[in-house]
Amino acid sequence: SFVDNQVSVGVSGIMPRIQFLDANTNVLTNAETQFFTPFSLYATYGLKNTPLTLGFGVYTPFGSGVKYPSSWTGRFVLTSINLTNVFLQPSISWRLNDNLSIGGGFIYSLGHVDLNRQIPLSTNGGANEASGNLEGSANGIGYNLGMYFKAGENFTGGITYHSRVDMKVDNGNAVFRNIPAAAAASFPNTTFTTELPLPGEVGIGTAYRLNNDLTLALDLNYTFWNSFKSLGFDYADNTDRLTDDASPRNYENAWAARAGVQWNASNRTTVRAGMFYDQTPVQDAFVNPELPDNNKAGIAAGFTYQLEDRLSVDFSLLYEDVASRRTLNTETQLHGTYRTKVVIPGVGVNYSFGKKINRRTNSKF
Repeated sequence: SFVDNQVSVGVSGIMPRIQFLDANTNVLTNAETQFFTPFSLYATYGLKNTPLTLGFGVYTPFGSGVKYPSSWTGRFVLTSINLTNVFLQPSISWRLNDNLSIGGGFIYSLGHVDLNRQIPLSTNGGANEASGNLEGSANGIGYNLGMYFKAGENFTGGITYHSRVDMKVDNGNAVFRNIPAAAAASFPNTTFTTELPLPGEVGIGTAYRLNNDLTLALDLNYTFWNSFKSLGFDYADNTDRLTDDASPRNYENAWAARAGVQWNASNRTTVRAGMFYDQTPVQDAFVNPELPDNNKAGIAAGFTYQLEDRLSVDFSLLYEDVASRRTLNTETQLHGTYRTKVVIPGVGVNYSFGKKINRRTNSKF
């Protein structure tokens, strides 16, 4: 409720590079290069003659994707996975006075999972490899709360909370291919159910304006990843080989810190730069090729250009370096070192329906 009526849309291009060095054979596997496009759309509208402002967000808070060669050493654990997730989030903000506002809203989440892996089989005809594909759509609900405050002319801050959202897949499709006739009865095409908890998160952000042109910002986030204990699949039709399973994950809560600086270079151009550190929630014994995570650090830069009084465009570039991690998964016995680096360009467009802004003074005229 401290911003004008406006619409902002943006999209990023995530290009991860993932490698796995097998500790037993020294064979290096490069995951296939992929391109992911998380997006966001935010809109605000102030109700006339009231202290209330309506907001609506559509954005991608979580996601994962990786594809390994079909012959790599971990193919019986995973060959590919694609997890997509979109939040639809209507909210309302109440401006209590000139220095404080509070708000909250509802989250409806849509998602999709597509997982593939090879299946080792031994029949009278010798050793064979089949494949299994699990695919399904998911949904879940949650809520968000927030507070924004101003302390003097130069210091602002905010606190936000997003609740846990349990994503449930009902009647997903389990399809098995290249099954020898002798084993066909053990791997029927069937349906499955599963549940994936998206963690709750609390965030604290502050900004301090040094002068009319320079502002510093700091964000701290704490994510309740410990809700992700296991990943299991419950099949509608069980056999001697197709049984319900639950693979342990045992994630731990983790924190992240981000710092940045913004410089109003001119009446039309605002330049930004920043850095971050993000703690991994994954313990050594549970690192999995679906998310070969570790502590990571990154740097980012970007700028906004004011095309006209109410229309501006954003450009950004982020580089993320995930620390190398040598690990032995106690369940799958997959033993080796993961290396991940990510480049993320981004672009956005903003349109304000309110009063014109003088970017050098941050004051309306």
